[in-house]
Parts: sequence; structure tokens; C-alpha cells
Amino acid sequence: MTGPARRPRRHRGEEGETLIEVLVAVVLMGVAFVAVLGGIGTAIISSLTQAKVTGADSVVRSAAEKVVSDPYASCARGYETPTPPAGYTVTVTVEYWDGVGTFAPSCPTADTGVQKVTLTVHTTGPRPVKDTTLDVVKRESMLS
Repeated sequence: MTGPARRPRRHRGEEGETLIEVLVAVVLMGVAFVAVLGGIGTAIISSLTQAKVTGADSVVRSAAEKVVSDPYASCARGYETPTPPAGYTVTVTVEYWDGVGTFAPSCPTADTGVQKVTLTVHTTGPRPVKDTTLDVVKRESMLS
């Protein structure tokens, strides 16, 4: 009876990696690559979203500066805003002080000289962000 089969001894310098060790290394490198790629993709999306939010903030503040610098508009007129860049739209809503304690969307019979102008910037295109809103209270100048 012969003994168990022996593997031949390796001589110095002939050591190598087994197929299983190579497969495990390749799988681990693949998992690491997917994780890094996912992180880069998330960073890019976050950067684009933040750029849109910052752009919307800039557009709404520019429109507010225009409304503040324009003369008081009576009930019959509204306010114009600068033309926004591509990808943004600006909506202007004017509410009128009723003299009692609230703002109403319709002009009272006697204009009290106080308005709340709401500027809303909406982003368009892929991945729109939340609308940016800014309220401006405008008073009619009593100086003649």
C-alpha cells in the first residue's frame, strides 16, 4: 500500500498565488472601484445642485434689488424684474396692506401705501431644486 500522494515541493523562487487568491483580490478591487466611483458621482450631483441653489439665490436677490430701486407701483401697475438667465424663471406676486393687520392679494379701495412683493425663482431643466422665495415690503414715499 502506498502512502498519500504528496505534492511536489516548491523550490525557492517558485512560490506563486493560487487562482482563489487572485479571484479574491480582483473582487476586492472591484468593490473598492465601485465605492470610489459612487462617491465621485454623488459629489458631482451635489456640486451641480449647490450651483443651482446658489444661482437661484443670486437671481432672486437681483430681482429684489430691482423692485426696491423702482418707484412705488400703485394697484394698477406691477413690478418688472431683470430677465433671468436660462434655466430660471421669476414670478412676482404683490399683496396689499389692508390697513387692519394683513396683506391681501387684491388692492383695497384706498391704497394704504404698503405692499408685500413676493419674488419666487423656479429652476428648470434636469434635477430642478426647491423654489427660492424672497419677500420685499415696499412703502410709498411720502416725500413730494
